[in-house]
Amino acid sequence: MTKKKVILLAVAALFAVSGLTALPSGNITGGAGCIVVAAVCAYFGLKKKNAGKENRNRTPAPAAASGGRILDTIRTKVVGVTFNNEDGENRQDILSRMSGSEDITVEKYTYNGEPAAYVKWGDKVIGNLSAELAGDLARKYPKARYTAEILEISGGGYRRSGAI
Repeated sequence: MTKKKVILLAVAALFAVSGLTALPSGNITGGAGCIVVAAVCAYFGLKKKNAGKENRNRTPAPAAASGGRILDTIRTKVVGVTFNNEDGENRQDILSRMSGSEDITVEKYTYNGEPAAYVKWGDKVIGNLSAELAGDLARKYPKARYTAEILEISGGGYRRSGAI
C-alpha cells in the first residue's frame, strides 16, 4: 500500500471517529460533514489505480505488409532524462528549454547487444524509450520508423544548485 493511500485511510478513520462522536452530542451538521469527508477519503484510499489496464487489454497491432503503415499509438514516458549526454550537456537543461510543441524523433540503436531507442529533439538526446518497449518494438516491427509527439513535459520542480 502506498504512502498516499495509508494517509488517506488514516484521515478517513479520524474523520469517521470525529463524526461519530459529534452526532450524540447534538452536532448533527458537523457529524454528518465529518462522515462525508471520511467516506470520500476512504473511497480514494481504497480505489484501485486503472493505469496500465489499457495496455493489458490492448490487442497487438497487425503486421504491416511490406512498405505498409502501422498506426499504433503508444503512450509512454521517456526514461533516462536525468543523465548527461555524451557531450556533457544535461538532459534536464535541454528539457527546461522545451515548450512541448517541438518536433521530436525516435532513433533506434543497439546498447550492450540489445535494441534501444533514443528520443531526440533535433540532434540533442532528451532520453530513451524504456528497454522493454524498445525491445518489444524491435521484435514486432524490426524495419519500422517511428513518429513521436510530446503530450506533456512533467517535473520542473525544485532544483538545487551547489552543494549543501
